[in-house]
Amino acid sequence: MVNRKLIIDVGMHNGEDSSYYLSKGYSVVAIDADHKTVVNVKKKFQNEINSEQFTVLNNAIAEQDGLKIDFNVSEFSSWSSIKSEIANRENLGINTVEVETITLNSIFDKYGVPHYCKIDIEGCDEVCLETLKTYHEFPTFISVESECVGEGQVLTEEESLSTLTKLKALGYTKFKLVDQTYLEVLKPNEDYFDHAKILTFENPSIVHRIVKKIYRTLGIDSYHFSYREKLSKKLNFEFSVGASGPFGEDLEGEWLNFEEAKTCLLKHRKDYFNLEAASAYGFWCDWHATN
Repeated sequence: MVNRKLIIDVGMHNGEDSSYYLSKGYSVVAIDADHKTVVNVKKKFQNEINSEQFTVLNNAIAEQDGLKIDFNVSEFSSWSSIKSEIANRENLGINTVEVETITLNSIFDKYGVPHYCKIDIEGCDEVCLETLKTYHEFPTFISVESECVGEGQVLTEEESLSTLTKLKALGYTKFKLVDQTYLEVLKPNEDYFDHAKILTFENPSIVHRIVKKIYRTLGIDSYHFSYREKLSKKLNFEFSVGASGPFGEDLEGEWLNFEEAKTCLLKHRKDYFNLEAASAYGFWCDWHATN
């Protein structure tokens, strides 16, 4: 039975999403493969851990439990991944550490089937969906990255639809495509940059350089997250850059059926990749799904 008070955060990173879920009163089980990140998050959320509202696991999600595998920790921590070609984008450099694997099925067995499962593990989201195929029950809401590739990799249209197709195979019938830069739900009948405004970073960083590189064809030098700010005010929570943002019915816009979702993705991908400055990994979106 689905536990409506439980959220599982796969790819916890610095706890930016877990912090939101905890603020909404959910119990959270969070997983991350980076030991240093796990240590920092445990210190930050010591009270929530002590009260048993928050559980943090230091594992990598894989197809089998108990394996010892290499995990690549990137200088830009959001890109840390089992896949070195993702962790080492922009030639940032990586530190390889050994971590033990766990399956999503095992997590569900131990902690329960969550109301919502956020999956964001840099190029390995589909592994989670594949392992769930044999499970008997699924989260009410689930989200995964639509695609995540290394520098210079190019997906075909069919490959770009793979995560959506796997969600459908699990029995999900309603979908929303969320732009992760703005946390805005994309609509099938709009152009990719219709919703884009100006982004601002107080201190130039790798994030700033990447976004500027992607958007330089717009002729804009500085940017601000107008929709992100609006969303933060509405939900009384400040979503940092890299956060997956709200889920379920807190997402604006209408749920799309499978065919509408395919059309939406392919249109926005085409708009993006027609830009002169488009990069292989610059189309940064999440699928959200429910029934």
